[in-house]
Amino acid sequence: MRRSALRDFFAANGAAFEARAGVECARAVADPAAEYAMVRDAVAVSDASHHQVFAMPDAGAIDVLDRLVAGNVARIRFGRVLHTFMADAGGALVADCYIANNDDEFLVLCESLEDDAAIRARFLAAGRDAGLRDLSESHAVLSVDGFKAWAVARELFGADVLGLPYLSIERYPFEGATVRLIRAGKTSEFGYLLVVPAAQAQVLAERAFASAKKNGGGLCGIAIHDDLRLEGRFFNIYAEGAAVRDPLSLGLQWMMDFEKEEYPGRSALLRRRAAGFERKIVGFKAPPGAKVRKGSTLHDGGRSVGEVVAVAQSRVLGCTIGLAMLPVAAAYSGLEFAMDASDGPMVTTISMPPIMPRSLTVKIDEM
Repeated sequence: MRRSALRDFFAANGAAFEARAGVECARAVADPAAEYAMVRDAVAVSDASHHQVFAMPDAGAIDVLDRLVAGNVARIRFGRVLHTFMADAGGALVADCYIANNDDEFLVLCESLEDDAAIRARFLAAGRDAGLRDLSESHAVLSVDGFKAWAVARELFGADVLGLPYLSIERYPFEGATVRLIRAGKTSEFGYLLVVPAAQAQVLAERAFASAKKNGGGLCGIAIHDDLRLEGRFFNIYAEGAAVRDPLSLGLQWMMDFEKEEYPGRSALLRRRAAGFERKIVGFKAPPGAKVRKGSTLHDGGRSVGEVVAVAQSRVLGCTIGLAMLPVAAAYSGLEFAMDASDGPMVTTISMPPIMPRSLTVKIDEM
């Protein structure tokens, strides 16, 4: 199992760990309510080194990477990031990918359903001869997320950070090395992914932690990110992605270029799209106190019509929310279904996301 270069730092600060796709991850540092509040009200620093990370010279990168993912790599402008996915030959999800055009190189970050070693082997087999390098073990990935995440990024790298648009990349010098910074994040608050060489990873984490504390935040694990993603309606490959696997039913068409001629799963996805898929994902909320679990069934008129594929606690709404797979004709907001039995508690389908993130109130270009 791969271990992050930041493992010792997070362990020293009380983190508990779990395995995610063959990588040991800091699951939690504080209790869930405290970690949630850090992101929504301040800033949290997490170890995101469960990502697989690859770099490739720009010469030849487009040809290699474009054949691996569903999005159009050739259309990524300098300094920008494409959010797309990799599928297998049958069109089932394999990895959620950021691909960045970083001037003289392309940088790839993946969250994978395949084992860490397997997805890395897949990329190396496709791109090693064209100069692709696996940075997964030689680098760490630090995630800075939250209402005040911009303040930490600014303190670390300067005010220039504030001018970066969402899904952009920039390089910054740090302790004699280079940090690749991606403005991204999947919590609906401000977010940054920092790809840092292992030798400088702990120093960067220490400084980010110190800055986060000054801004009312601290360290958190990746488990709370699952709740934050669902509440903000950001796709989570480890939750609804793992349960459903079909990009079309999951509503990931925006990650695809249907005119591309080659990538794994293309033929299968186009066939399913042409035939029309029967089920799709929709959000729901449960009444306070109702026990909802992944795999719970939704009932209409005494018959089972859907299944819960992801669940989270919304601390803004004060109830459990989730995502369910329902027939297309019933996959819209404002409907009620009984949960687990025809006389079970009623859940209501809702438009997602059901919250307004605080970050939308910040005029970052005026900071």
